[in-house]
Amino acid sequence: MQILGGIGYTEIFPVERLLRDLRLGKIWTGSNEIMKLLVQHEAYKEFEESLEIGKDRNVEKDAIEIEKAAEKVYDVSDQKELFRKGKESSK
Repeated sequence: MQILGGIGYTEIFPVERLLRDLRLGKIWTGSNEIMKLLVQHEAYKEFEESLEIGKDRNVEKDAIEIEKAAEKVYDVSDQKELFRKGKESSK
């Protein structure tokens, strides 16, 4: 670029573009990579927080609550009957 003098800074010669591109090549991360790193960092942070929350859980208590909730669920025949009654009442 110095050999070409002031004209070396213009876009007429590819030297200007090559030197500009070399400068960008030194930069490891572009905006896409930075965003990927930020998203990855946030995901790991959320995962780590969920592990911390999970430490204090009482698995036996959760199992009992799940069983109680399962008892409240109607079986399929009950749902069909309720659906049929609902259709008849809407007529």
